Amino acid sequence: MSAALVQKATETQLDQAQLATISLLLQYDIDNTLNALKEQKKMTLDARLGGCELPTAAVINNNSQDDKDINRNMPEQSELDKGIEAAFMPPTPPATPNLQNTAQKRWKILAKVLRKDSEETVSSSSDEFAEEQTASVRRFKSFDLLRQDSFEDHVSLKCLGKTENWYKYRMQLENEAEYSVNIHHMERQLTASDLMGFNNTGNICVWPSEEALTALVLSEVASYRGKWILELGGGFTSLAGLMLAKYATPYAVHLTDGNEISVENVRKTVCLNELSCYTKCSVLKWQEKCSRSPAEQAKFDFILCADCLFFDEARSALVDTIWYYLAPEGSALIMAPRRGRTLSVFQDECLARGFRVELATRYNETIWQRHLQLKADSELYDEDLHYPLLLRLCKSHS
Repeated sequence: MSAALVQKATETQLDQAQLATISLLLQYDIDNTLNALKEQKKMTLDARLGGCELPTAAVINNNSQDDKDINRNMPEQSELDKGIEAAFMPPTPPATPNLQNTAQKRWKILAKVLRKDSEETVSSSSDEFAEEQTASVRRFKSFDLLRQDSFEDHVSLKCLGKTENWYKYRMQLENEAEYSVNIHHMERQLTASDLMGFNNTGNICVWPSEEALTALVLSEVASYRGKWILELGGGFTSLAGLMLAKYATPYAVHLTDGNEISVENVRKTVCLNELSCYTKCSVLKWQEKCSRSPAEQAKFDFILCADCLFFDEARSALVDTIWYYLAPEGSALIMAPRRGRTLSVFQDECLARGFRVELATRYNETIWQRHLQLKADSELYDEDLHYPLLLRLCKSHS
């Protein structure tokens, strides 16, 4: 084959890959826009019912009908055409409004539900539940790197529901840089089915592994600039992925969980943060291969996953999901404690699938020093259950 033909074939492949990327980013942008419009519409209705004025940063006009408001804020077709014609769509912030537990207690929540009729529920926003949420099923609570403060802008929040459901999560690292995101705590009725099942654990609390993963990625935040990032099993915060979406200027971030309630909460959270990239929130059940996105196959430079290994029936599906979505030169960061043989069994499955696996114990100095201090001082701290190790997975041919 002549050099000219080789060059033309290469250019054609590049054009096809570029168009596929543009199409995928349009999906991200549309998903985020519709999500923002949904939250803004709800904000408008709540404002009318509550008799308060909308924040000036809201996009919807309070004097118009809701349907007209939505149509007015949808992107013009010509704008989409321009993006395709330009054959390039640089990362832009999503269309979001600019607004300013012991085990006994946890099972007490479940017992309440089971004692009631199947239709009866327990409120997740009650003072009692809030107190029980703070008592972790793990007894050991955290590495004390994450601060949870009440949200400061009550003028804006009074039109977004109960102000006590919004919090600012802050993390300050050794370099004295502080990172923060606004997080919505779910206000809904919890049923027995909500509290049981392999994909519901993230609805209850932020686990130490998620805290450690967030600290790790923020300590090397520059590494994620311009990258495609996928978080698996992110729970009701998707904290690590959300922090990167705000501070790392990645190309795109996809936040996923297997539980619809968690994803619904993350969508609401995304709408109250100014992010620096295309961001999408989706339900992703690892066992459902037919639901995987062909456009995102082998697309992600980084895949993040915190403490998702404790159910035997889900581990093989998780390994397969990571392989499906990870780019040939990509890296998956899996953060989880040993929990007996749980971590080593997962590691063996990764090796059998073809991954190159690196196990790191001392991956972040701040976490390591907290770990040593807890081992010396805390009777509640169990290294096997509480100290997360880091697995880095790469495809062996990369």
